[in-house]
Amino acid sequence: MDFKELYEKVRGIVLKCRREYYVHLWELSDWDQEGMMVLYELVSRHPYLVEEEAHLYVYYKTKFRNHIKDILRKQESQKRKLDRQVYEEVSEIGHKLSLKGLYLDELVILRDQLKSYQKQLSPAKQEQYERLLADERFKGRKSMLRDLSEHLRDFKPRE
Repeated sequence: MDFKELYEKVRGIVLKCRREYYVHLWELSDWDQEGMMVLYELVSRHPYLVEEEAHLYVYYKTKFRNHIKDILRKQESQKRKLDRQVYEEVSEIGHKLSLKGLYLDELVILRDQLKSYQKQLSPAKQEQYERLLADERFKGRKSMLRDLSEHLRDFKPRE
């Protein structure tokens, strides 16, 4: 039995995994290529599986699924952000391009400064501060906003 015929027998497993898992930027040809590589490796290590189809299906399904899960773990790993492919389709990330929010480091600094501001307030002022965060109106609101802006004068987010 030649390799292509053997692969055609287990290709259904590859197609099912393709429906169940999403690997970033993979097309059908990528799935087939990975499926063939896993099959070649499996048959090289265990040549008796060519004759025993029942065992071949079980072994291949387990090995291929584990291989795909490893790829997904690598794709999602925080440590391997540099391994991710650089190209992104603009239509997929276009909604992110115009966002003007805070970066994570700026957000951490802002929250830290707000906590330090809240700690210096008296209990009555802390109640007013909570009302300010809830966007409620109260006497002394403008004064507190001026005081808060003075406290945050060093905080300048990136443009």
